[in-house]
Amino acid sequence: MAAMSDKWVEIDDAAILHNLDQVRSLLSASTRLIAVVKANAYGHGLVETATLLADNGVEFFAVTFLDEALKLREAGIKGAILLLSPLVDEDAVQKAIRAQITIMISSLKGASLADRVSLTEQTRLTVHLKIETGLNRFGLSDDEAEQVCKSLSRNPYIYIEGIYTHMAHAGAGHPGYTRQQFGRFMNTVRRLNDSGYTIPIRHCANSAVTLRFPEMHLDAVRVGTLLSGQYPVGDIPKPITLLDPFQYKTRIISLNQRPAGSYIGYFRNYRLGQSARIAVLPVGFIDGVAVDVVNPPAGGLDAVKKAVKILFTWLGLPGFTAQVQINGQPCTVVGKVFMQFTLIKLPENVEAGVGTVVSLPARKTLVSPAIKRIHSRVAPGATVSSD
Repeated sequence: MAAMSDKWVEIDDAAILHNLDQVRSLLSASTRLIAVVKANAYGHGLVETATLLADNGVEFFAVTFLDEALKLREAGIKGAILLLSPLVDEDAVQKAIRAQITIMISSLKGASLADRVSLTEQTRLTVHLKIETGLNRFGLSDDEAEQVCKSLSRNPYIYIEGIYTHMAHAGAGHPGYTRQQFGRFMNTVRRLNDSGYTIPIRHCANSAVTLRFPEMHLDAVRVGTLLSGQYPVGDIPKPITLLDPFQYKTRIISLNQRPAGSYIGYFRNYRLGQSARIAVLPVGFIDGVAVDVVNPPAGGLDAVKKAVKILFTWLGLPGFTAQVQINGQPCTVVGKVFMQFTLIKLPENVEAGVGTVVSLPARKTLVSPAIKRIHSRVAPGATVSSD
């Protein structure tokens, strides 16, 4: 199948299950795992990854948007599915109710919408309350959370199953802000308990918190990054071993010897110092190759680091130039990456020709979902080595 493709992604299911076992080793028997499979399961394939996890005992999933949740239901996923963004119209809430999707409530308006539609549908709707503690994206204040509990508790069709918050900077060198957020969250939980509202599932731990703050595991943790084989960014302990399941591959479609002095690619910003073989790969920006997400620096030190990285990349220093792999040998990306093509320079010791397979670096979530994911199959319930 791959032999007929110019580009594809190979996903090692055994590596995903290894990561799943490692995450489970961190959790107590009373803490549930909510597997976050948003953004096409971090690039690994939404339906395929969720199905693999479900076949191996995962019963609770989370995604960002309703269309993701509906795809999982259409694919036969039976477990709970939590939405991590608010629904804003009656049609969306109706679809969620009918597909038995758990929705989040992050505003008084959202609570009113859920209340109204569930009464019309006369069907059970499970909800989780999102509490704002410091990320400042969306969420309920203490007062709003109590109002929501009071109003929704009158509705026989609504079940307030969970309450949660989202940590803004769990990888920071100093844990003060995360502990402050946790304190705010637990104060809200206690306030609701004192008012007679006991909510069974409390959760605030993303992948970073799961690793760094075991006391914050509570009733459930929300883990996605770790399952995908990556550690979160920041000052994070690494008590478990992770395997990267993701390999982005393509094939050389053209190969030519270019003489010394040749300019390579747009803007003539790369010039060959000596004659070299230049290969063309049929992937580019549109496929997620060599694309960096540009965010403002987090501070002065971060700004300096970004500037130094740009300078070293421009100078072509080892470790700062993009590279691909051919049979385990590194080959440097030269010139600017095109919209749909990438050029690489082949070292003399690398044997390659048109059709040779190349492994590419890429941000997983930016690799187009249209590029085929090929999963290596693991039998449901199979034992995966943790060596």
